[in-house]
Amino acid sequence: MLDLPEFWRSLPHESELRGKYAQPTEYAAQWLLPVGAVVLGIVLLVTGEPAAGILLLAGGGAVGYWFSRLASAAEDARARWQRSMICRQCPAVFPREDAVTV
Repeated sequence: MLDLPEFWRSLPHESELRGKYAQPTEYAAQWLLPVGAVVLGIVLLVTGEPAAGILLLAGGGAVGYWFSRLASAAEDARARWQRSMICRQCPAVFPREDAVTV
């Protein structure tokens, strides 16, 4: 068993395996859209457009929650990759806690 990040770093740059075993990409959440929707919703609530304000508040909150879940899932995938191992005999990848070393 080899440490997956160490194995990946040892591969030549032109190797096809670099793409296959690469670290998952980091998710960069775009917070401008949900924050802008919430602020605009508050402005509409204050100025006398409650239906549109509530709709924007709910939509901005839902989109913000969705973005946070995507960022959390990407962070978990990157952490799982960091602690993974690869088998020398087969191309299987295992979490370190499930790997059996002989």
